[in-house]
Amino acid sequence: MNGQEPRFGLELKTQPPPQRPVMGYLAVGCGILGLFTHSLFFVPLAFLFSVVALFMGQALWAFAGLTLSFIGLVTSPVLLAFLGLGALAAYFGLTG
Repeated sequence: MNGQEPRFGLELKTQPPPQRPVMGYLAVGCGILGLFTHSLFFVPLAFLFSVVALFMGQALWAFAGLTLSFIGLVTSPVLLAFLGLGALAAYFGLTG
């Protein structure tokens, strides 16, 4: 043998470690935090991380984050007030 061929025809292949869906983790984490803590901060972050996770191919985590951010939006009176004020401003033509 010349030192470059594997013994007995066996090759050792090293596999790269699996990549973790970090953006999906952040989306779901911020969605859960948005439900139970400061939704004004965490719900938009959950939505942003969900969209990024969706484009990175982490569809399951992205849809879970989008669902949690939608639930956080619906259950947050402050965010609903912002949406209502924005709609009211658009109705009266007060948008820039």
